Amino acid sequence: MKTRRVPGVRTWLIASLLYAPALLADWSFVMLGDTRGSGGTTATGVSLDLPAIAQKIASLKLKPDLVMVAGDLVNGNDVPAGSPLNDYGLQFDNWKAAMQPVFNYSTNTGIPIYTVRGNHENMCSEGAPIPALKQAYYDAFQSYLPTNGPVNQVGFSYSFTRNNVTFVAADQYFYYDGGASLDGYHTLDQTWVNNQFAASSSTFKVLMAHVPIFQTEGGGESERFFGDNSTGDQTRSAFWNTLGADGVQLYLCGHVHNESVATTPIPDGGTILQLMAGNGGASPKDPVGNQPEPGVDVLHTSDKFGFSLATVGADAMTIQYYSLDTTDNSWSIAAYTTVIVPESSTACLLAFGMAGLMALRAFVPLIPSGSPYSTKKTPASGSGRKEEVFGED
Repeated sequence: MKTRRVPGVRTWLIASLLYAPALLADWSFVMLGDTRGSGGTTATGVSLDLPAIAQKIASLKLKPDLVMVAGDLVNGNDVPAGSPLNDYGLQFDNWKAAMQPVFNYSTNTGIPIYTVRGNHENMCSEGAPIPALKQAYYDAFQSYLPTNGPVNQVGFSYSFTRNNVTFVAADQYFYYDGGASLDGYHTLDQTWVNNQFAASSSTFKVLMAHVPIFQTEGGGESERFFGDNSTGDQTRSAFWNTLGADGVQLYLCGHVHNESVATTPIPDGGTILQLMAGNGGASPKDPVGNQPEPGVDVLHTSDKFGFSLATVGADAMTIQYYSLDTTDNSWSIAAYTTVIVPESSTACLLAFGMAGLMALRAFVPLIPSGSPYSTKKTPASGSGRKEEVFGED
């Protein structure tokens, strides 16, 4: 009796050849933060440069799948006395209008935007929370965000996976302690955050919150979310280590009004990248390149407005940094580029799988050259560009 094994194998190969290239096609997402206006002089609660930033994002050649915004969207309670902007909902309406080239909140069309609160959506000077401001943020965005956060944080904290990246957004403004030893907000739902990443098998993992974990510049306010005392140091070290153990490669934040890319080591010898994208139009700008704390390696800084663009493939996430020259509204891309690669086991598995698929295509040419299913390679960095690569070979 003969068995019919070959047709079964051929069916599996056909499915692999058809679907694998589509799954491995490059895609992209944008990261920015701090898009609020200028303190007590703002007329809208939103940066006057945000519409230009939104227009540039919408016109990118590789259309982003989504946009991540790391807090301080609007001024919140930092507005002139007696201003109509004390109706906080008006500020969020103005923000949505400025971002309309990216996503039209009236028609629910465009590139999805995922936000998290900053101190200006809670209480600008880190004091006790303002319930009306929190409610206005919730009313403005809860229907556009996943609802899988902690029970008391639905509409504020959440997680989701897009293609081969898992994103977790953690709200840092739920647990206020005004005591002398803490002075504000220095804790979040760490167990929930860790559980989201531990349950994910994605190639890349990104955590977004508002306040940086590590100090990358001196001369301004503290960036260290868990506090400056020894207890804070121990808490953040443990938190950072668990993120590393769960495979997190990137921490996206804002709060300080500049752009900085920095790394700090984790026990297994790897690193986590901290991208401070607080350059979405907020003024005044903060200084760059000043006195990072020990153990922090600052790789890139900029005081220009703009955003970061991550292009994701099967074997690498490449991040470029776009800057707006407000004197003539021109755009440039930084000479510095970040490349994050997956763990060696994943990379080897992908290399083996692709080698097999390439060999099989020589015998079963199912997909023509130039097909939309063919894979793309991330363009090489231009002449004079510096490229930092993170991960294992």
